[in-house]
Amino acid sequence: MEKCQCPKHGFCQYYKQEMTYDPPNWQWCQSATPEEREKYKLDCEKKHSREKEELDKFSDAQYITNAQLIRDCKNLLLPKIGNLHIKGILGLPRSGMFPASMIATWLDLPLYFLDLQNNLLPMSGATKFGGIRMLHHKGSNGRLLVVDDTVYSGKAMKNIKSKLLEDTYSCAVYVKPESKDVVDFYAKELNHPHLLEWNLFNCTYIQDSLLDFDGILCPNVPFEILEDEEKHKNWLSNVKPFYHRLPKSKCKGIVTARFERYRDVTEDWLRRYGVKYESLTMMPNEMEEERLRDHVETSSTYKAKHFVKSDAKFFIESEISEAIKIREKSDKFVICPEEKDG
Repeated sequence: MEKCQCPKHGFCQYYKQEMTYDPPNWQWCQSATPEEREKYKLDCEKKHSREKEELDKFSDAQYITNAQLIRDCKNLLLPKIGNLHIKGILGLPRSGMFPASMIATWLDLPLYFLDLQNNLLPMSGATKFGGIRMLHHKGSNGRLLVVDDTVYSGKAMKNIKSKLLEDTYSCAVYVKPESKDVVDFYAKELNHPHLLEWNLFNCTYIQDSLLDFDGILCPNVPFEILEDEEKHKNWLSNVKPFYHRLPKSKCKGIVTARFERYRDVTEDWLRRYGVKYESLTMMPNEMEEERLRDHVETSSTYKAKHFVKSDAKFFIESEISEAIKIREKSDKFVICPEEKDG
């Protein structure tokens, strides 16, 4: 390439990436020598190769829903521990408390936690064994069952067991194959990488994710108000979020089929609820007729295009039909929380 042809910032077909305002950018490129541009192209190709290797690691990633965790805990783990002589259940904070509380309820056993001094305490002060349902519970000399949702390195499980004086069993619903010997019982082996619905928006993976807006961060706009512009804007401004899906760290970006004319009200809403993001990509107003003709095709094509151009590893999409098409068009990992009874 002897001369840069880009009239403004945007996606460059030569470098195969976005050329933005931060140097080296499209303005730098216009004044750079052919040798400088060729060197930068080689650097870009090396970077793209590294990114592809990284993305390939996630091609077989698994997404585990809350409902699947409950099923696997009940159907696969419970049969392995149901006949054990157990005196109580200890959940590893925080996510281990999810399966621990279910197991304690199913087996009608006390549920405990460790305080800062490593004292074993019941989750409720109603009785020395816990809640009101434990009024007639008789203590036993059985072992304490230590429960976690997942075991990756096994460090957390080993750490808490080292603080306990009681005899224990240990278990997890999911274990990394290399760490399965850390626990006495488990439901399933689960390879890395994997994403878990119960902590998806709290984990570091959200920093590598593009998010849909309506249906993910808040409910979809009711159909009956879409054609009334005043009601539509008022709804966008005042809709309550899905609090459990507000990301706790900055996400890679938000890509939405909302039109650009709603940017101000959308940015104000995001500020109000403390959502941090690198970029907010909204559909151009001139695509309105096209989207009206075929919402699923137009929206999925638009989102997939930006997903492909991004170095994001995941796209979190609300609509099943769009999620399927984004997967097909991008050949990258797409999560649809509603797809698997999530």
